Amino acid sequence: MPISINPISRRRFLAGSVAGAAAIALGDSCSFGALGEQRDPDRMVLLSDIHIATDPTKAEHGVNMTEHLRQAVAEVLELEKSERRPAAAIVNGDCAYHTGETGDYEAMLGLLAPLSAAGLPMHLAMGNHDDRSRFWAAVPYEKLGNGVVKRGMESRQVLVVRSPRVDWVILDTLDKTNKTPGLLGREQIQWLKEVLDAPERAAKPVIVMIHHDPIVAPAARPTTGPASTRPATVTGLVDTPALLEVVMPRKQVKALVFGHTHVWSIKELNGLHLVNLPTVAYVFNPTQPSGWVDCRISVQGMRLELHCLDAKHPKHGDVADLRWRA
Repeated sequence: MPISINPISRRRFLAGSVAGAAAIALGDSCSFGALGEQRDPDRMVLLSDIHIATDPTKAEHGVNMTEHLRQAVAEVLELEKSERRPAAAIVNGDCAYHTGETGDYEAMLGLLAPLSAAGLPMHLAMGNHDDRSRFWAAVPYEKLGNGVVKRGMESRQVLVVRSPRVDWVILDTLDKTNKTPGLLGREQIQWLKEVLDAPERAAKPVIVMIHHDPIVAPAARPTTGPASTRPATVTGLVDTPALLEVVMPRKQVKALVFGHTHVWSIKELNGLHLVNLPTVAYVFNPTQPSGWVDCRISVQGMRLELHCLDAKHPKHGDVADLRWRA
């Protein structure tokens, strides 16, 4: 069951109608069919690991998560003044603080409401600190009669977002709330295979998004950011081999985007780009940035620009131009 926050009118926003901000389309895909001339269907805002708590004063690792998201939202709103505004924003999991409380999601909706009021659609993924049932209960929705969710996938939050140059396939790696490892499961991997093998997608670039970091050994070749180190316990995606078995031979999959580690890093695995999004919230390593990413798709690849919440961070404004594998 995918959940996307659809735009609301400014009047409803100013009236405080956060409950009117969210809508869910029951089905497995959406597209940017009527964005207007001022929205670029090949520009996306990518955020991850926002960790919003019910208590707006809550801090972790010296960071107030509410203030960090509020700042990120204000910065994304600046893009609304640009000539080509982004088509949508994706929050790649860990929307909630630790255990996915209802109040966490209500607070999150309030913080994201200015983006919705500005007309920016948002797609929300699940992370290991989220709780699906509480999330679905907290986010009001409309059930669209023509939507169909594949049997066996009703309990997963998955979505295909179609744009002219690339399709985004957003998966759900939440296994157990507040437990570190992630899992896709056989049904979801089979669903991904069917999505990728669909005739309309076989020859079109695809970006696959998961919350948990894929476990690859030996370590993928880094193209930016520090070399990763693997802790003794498994903290990433448990069924990485099954995922790679699907995506590696399907050359239309150009990139695997994930979060979870609170690290900004770009690596490459046999031509497949592995993009680790930074956290909007707190970092574990003080040298790492908190921030979000402005993504622009071209015919041959994508450009990623890092926006650090600390404008003095040495990585602020980092740009990575990634070329699609053949």
